[in-house]
Amino acid sequence: MVSGRSSSSNAGPGGNHPDRSSSDDAGAESARLDQAIRRADQLLVQSLQGDEERRKRKRRLLITRGGIVMIAAICALIFSLGLIERANPDAEQAAQLTTQGWQHWQKQEYGESKLQFEQAVKLDPKNVSAWNGLGWSSFNSGQLKPATEAFLKAVELEPTLPAALNGLGQVALVERKYDEAEKYLLKAAPQASAAWYGLARLYLLTGKWDDAAKWTDKIIKTGQADDSVREMLAAAQAKALPDELRRKVEPPLAEQTGDGPKVGRAWQLMNQGRLADARAMFEELIAKKPDDANALNGMGWLLLNAGDADKAKPYFERAIKSDPKAAGSINGLARVLDGEGKQDEAIKLWEQLVKEFPGPNAGTFSLANVYLNKSEFKQAIPLLEELQRANPKDQQVESMLQRAREGVAK
Repeated sequence: MVSGRSSSSNAGPGGNHPDRSSSDDAGAESARLDQAIRRADQLLVQSLQGDEERRKRKRRLLITRGGIVMIAAICALIFSLGLIERANPDAEQAAQLTTQGWQHWQKQEYGESKLQFEQAVKLDPKNVSAWNGLGWSSFNSGQLKPATEAFLKAVELEPTLPAALNGLGQVALVERKYDEAEKYLLKAAPQASAAWYGLARLYLLTGKWDDAAKWTDKIIKTGQADDSVREMLAAAQAKALPDELRRKVEPPLAEQTGDGPKVGRAWQLMNQGRLADARAMFEELIAKKPDDANALNGMGWLLLNAGDADKAKPYFERAIKSDPKAAGSINGLARVLDGEGKQDEAIKLWEQLVKEFPGPNAGTFSLANVYLNKSEFKQAIPLLEELQRANPKDQQVESMLQRAREGVAK
């Protein structure tokens, strides 16, 4: 799909209709890494919950096998010998901070969660959950080195911890260390569904089509797949990775992202309504690299969504000059031109999207909408039918298609 941009998590990257809301406008190609982060976040929450439930079951099993009476007798003996230490207040406080940290993390308040986890590990260096949380908070903040260090510490304390193994795999994937990523993600996958998306991306990028199909299909069977996941499965089955999809699933090069996935983070801030923070981050990126198409596109959409199309326009134009296939910026510029009453110019840009990026995308919907409003029903119908095939439950598309068919019948 092509949009301005689309984790928690997972505001649908590749959504069909980016002009319907600011979150849909978040362009997939301008925040490719954000898609991975947000998908990893969404699946990770479930994975963490599963880990906790498994631990509870183990504790219950130990109590059953050992016998409550036996445990009570042993504890009484140890206590009588003075071997039981008083509760560790630092560990208790660390546990509370860890709980608070995860609450902030689930709200995507990564800076706040990172502070909580940092305090927790200082108080209790053996708190595995806090180290794991510190790893994910650092990763989501674009701080890859601290994330790796925290995940490694968690794995040192608990070598089979799925969430931390997945974290190490996700960091390696971002750094394009595919062999290392595969090693960690495969270790995490049996218990951490969050790793499946990473493996699907990895195998698509390395041309291991059967493996890519296997893991993508597993995601779809959970019932949580979005259109981008179905695109990935189609590519795996066709044994070919289209350029547009590659731009979505391939991590940006290190020199494009500075010290981490800041473009993705800026998009997250914008989707959360933290526009001042997002703008500051986009401005920082553009100041460092004035021709960064991803950052320019992000700033363009931020301004356009804020109702300042005049200021958004030059950012889209600069992004397209830097990357002529910057689909999100092409769509954004078309939106601006359409608002200026230059509909013919806008149509040419949307037609370019449809031609260069096969499959339902922002150009498909926008063209259909334009043709419908111009009563050019025959041109609108095939576009709307394509959108309906991609998303049969979309009531707006269904209504538009019915209107177009009625228009032809008159």
